[in-house]
Amino acid sequence: FVAADCSKNKVMTLEDYAKIESEMDYVDPDIDTDRTKAVTAKYGYTFDQYKEFYDKVQKDPELREKLGEGTLKKQKASDK
Repeated sequence: FVAADCSKNKVMTLEDYAKIESEMDYVDPDIDTDRTKAVTAKYGYTFDQYKEFYDKVQKDPELREKLGEGTLKKQKASDK
């Protein structure tokens, strides 16, 4: 019996990225790699997957806009 690491096959979504980001007090994953690894593992991802998605978000204004819209919706919902 060999256990496979399923997290390598899981594709990160913007929603999952936002959850991970909101759980950390910082955005850049290189600030505290150990904590980033722990938080990403909690959601079934690797540090490298998060870092790759982080880089993608930094380069894509459309993704940053969607991320901001999602954050605003959550804030408005929690204010009610």
